[in-house]
Amino acid sequence: VDSDLDGTYDCDDVCLNDPNKWDSVGDCGCGVADTDTDLDGTADCNEECDDDIAKLAPGICGCGVPDTDTDNDGTEDCNEECDADPAKLVPGICGCGVPDVDSDLDGTYDCDDVCLNDPNKWDSVGDCGCGVADTDTDLDGTADCNEECDDDIAKLAPGICGCGVPDTDTDNDGTEDCNEECDADPAKLVPGICGCGVPDVDSDLDG
Repeated sequence: VDSDLDGTYDCDDVCLNDPNKWDSVGDCGCGVADTDTDLDGTADCNEECDDDIAKLAPGICGCGVPDTDTDNDGTEDCNEECDADPAKLVPGICGCGVPDVDSDLDGTYDCDDVCLNDPNKWDSVGDCGCGVADTDTDLDGTADCNEECDDDIAKLAPGICGCGVPDTDTDNDGTEDCNEECDADPAKLVPGICGCGVPDVDSDLDG
């Protein structure tokens, strides 16, 4: 008798009801084809990833996705967004490869902070740069760091007369008022004998 009509009598057939097997049960046994869909050397019946030549079982990432941990952080690439950053699994605020650190504790992460060590500046270095306050003591529109007369609204530098004293030359004699005693007398810097505004002249030369 040849029950499965495979050309081999039942007495010589190891799979009586499987016309595709007669001399051996193969890898999968009678009634199951020894198909190896992904040609990885393991029959489909003996693996869970029939279409993945690299895997027999799903593992962590599933069939078709390798269980690779590129950055060796203990989390497979399929379960993180920062495959090459061992310190992060997700980009966070600063992105993969950049730590989410706020060195100066100003509430702005270093990746977005122009002054990493200045808690008073984060979006701009201002007029004075990081680490220096943009204070304008005399409210003249120029920060103290960019002028020498912090308390003189009229001057940025000392000039001739110094901070707090205007470099005025009232009588236009070429000498600032701060350096002469006769501010309104272009002919004299000091009062002399006759005083400011009166020339020290001896018309008749009588001494």
